[in-house]
Amino acid sequence: MTHTTDTGITIIPTGVKHTSAAHMVPDGKPITIVWSTIPIACTDYLLGDISSLGPVHQPADQPPELWKSGNSSRSDWLPRTEVHCGVCGRPVGPWAIVRDGHLVGDELTDVARDIAELAAEDREVQRRALTAALTDDVEDVARQLADGALALDEVPYVGAMDRPGVGRDGNEIVAWGFLPDPAGGSDDEIVEVTRPIPAGGR
Repeated sequence: MTHTTDTGITIIPTGVKHTSAAHMVPDGKPITIVWSTIPIACTDYLLGDISSLGPVHQPADQPPELWKSGNSSRSDWLPRTEVHCGVCGRPVGPWAIVRDGHLVGDELTDVARDIAELAAEDREVQRRALTAALTDDVEDVARQLADGALALDEVPYVGAMDRPGVGRDGNEIVAWGFLPDPAGGSDDEIVEVTRPIPAGGR
């Protein structure tokens, strides 16, 4: 279902999950902007540095801000979805693209699929980085338990943890983190790596 905002921006469905699009007419020239609605955070934030930039989200009913460039092959207009992390300085934000003309049908769907694929690739890169870091963390705690450098009661119960880290659950050590809810809500994707509690640590 399309709808037009009071600023003359028409939000249009793309038919591709976690993407949105809008028709606009800046400077009298019709354009289409397509963007990912999946929040993305700085990878360092996901790895536990809460001073890094948290999830940046572009809602489905709010097109990204545009800026004009004379140096683009696709359009004079470019989307601004990125925010620079105040810690690492890297740009963080969802994918978006502007195309000249009001795209509809298969042409719109193709662009939306491209955006969705780019967003999925970014999320998979972050999932791998998070899994690797969690693996290091859980193996480090298991090693310390086995060596006697850490007592089991110094490892918190996972159910009592209010932020990502390493805890214990039954006979396992669990390192966990999360990726932001792709729908932009509070149902984050939990990523876990587990190892058995070593015999010497029980």
